[in-house]
Amino acid sequence: MRTEAGMTQAKLAEKANLSIDSISRMERGERAPSFESLEKIASALKVDPAALLNFRGRELKALSEGHMEVLDLWNLLRNKNRDQIKKIYEIAKIALNDRS
Repeated sequence: MRTEAGMTQAKLAEKANLSIDSISRMERGERAPSFESLEKIASALKVDPAALLNFRGRELKALSEGHMEVLDLWNLLRNKNRDQIKKIYEIAKIALNDRS
């Protein structure tokens, strides 16, 4: 949504009164935004806060159009707690030889 609005991370951070690092970490999935941050970001983007949580849109469409295993994996993970997901993520990185 940020790029569709023609904003850089710096511009969104400025408009939302958040740090560029916070925006960057949220976009990379390294940090979950607080409800307050979601409201600030939504306001800066001029969208309803619920739009930032819309998994029925592009994200779900991309999942459904990809390999069936990706959707199956998402279904397995969606009800797991944060620690379980982090462990599975670390295992996946090792299995895929991705050190990032």
